[in-house]
Amino acid sequence: MEQITPNVFSETKIRGCNPSIVFTSEGAVFIDNAQWLTTLLEMIQFAESRGPIKYLINTEPHIDHIFGNHWFADKCPVVGHEKMKDAFFLVPGTMDGYDYSVDVLTRQDPEGLKKMPSREQYIVNLPQITFSQNMTLKVGKHTFNLYHTPGHADSQIAVHVPEERVVFVGDTVFSGCQTWLHSANIDELIASLKFIYTLDVDTIVPGHGPIVGKEYIQEQLAFIYEWLAAVGRAMAEGKTVEECIATISFADRFPVDIGQDEMMEYIQRTNVVKCFNYLAGKIGA
Repeated sequence: MEQITPNVFSETKIRGCNPSIVFTSEGAVFIDNAQWLTTLLEMIQFAESRGPIKYLINTEPHIDHIFGNHWFADKCPVVGHEKMKDAFFLVPGTMDGYDYSVDVLTRQDPEGLKKMPSREQYIVNLPQITFSQNMTLKVGKHTFNLYHTPGHADSQIAVHVPEERVVFVGDTVFSGCQTWLHSANIDELIASLKFIYTLDVDTIVPGHGPIVGKEYIQEQLAFIYEWLAAVGRAMAEGKTVEECIATISFADRFPVDIGQDEMMEYIQRTNVVKCFNYLAGKIGA
């Protein structure tokens, strides 16, 4: 794990999100969890070597952020936005959340696969503590300001820890890797990025990619605007969505985050469709 501040650690070099730990005087607070089970169990062991685990906070319902909730069921409460239940543990495509997790472990974490519970034993473990807009947790001497920052997902949140001058933003930010717009509400995403930029922080822990400074918010915004501009120009030329898919790609700009190279075509295609529908004024884009 990478030590971000004296009390904050994050793992940015595995497939899935950037799971993180904040150590307080009363115990550890996890923000999201690892999709590789061996790494998840190592992080839990590391945290418990220093004291109890007080909370697990989920920034969103997508499986690469909540796969490990099962392993916290007997350790601590889970915290998340009240809308998380609407998309929790769902995976686009033909596989459900459990089969998808087994597939990831089979291909990328075979040692972890040996420790995966059966479907019947697996606990989905939805958040027990929920909120609608904002909420503050006090744990020891640390403050955890939880803000509803929709855009990437309806239930997306940011976790601001002012004592560490850090904010964990989940997939509102993809740093140095492909940005997924497949599930995005673009207006809300842009508004949430602008809100996060107002926070008094030095460090942003993104959902994927390296830890960045606050200035990266502007880069993320600029990349979204580039996607919209590219699709908008094509639409102005009279191109259909199928023609836009065939001619617009930012695959050369960034790699896909670790362990998901096969998703490049999916990202380019769904990003085009999302931007096309948004610019066409289709409801729900």
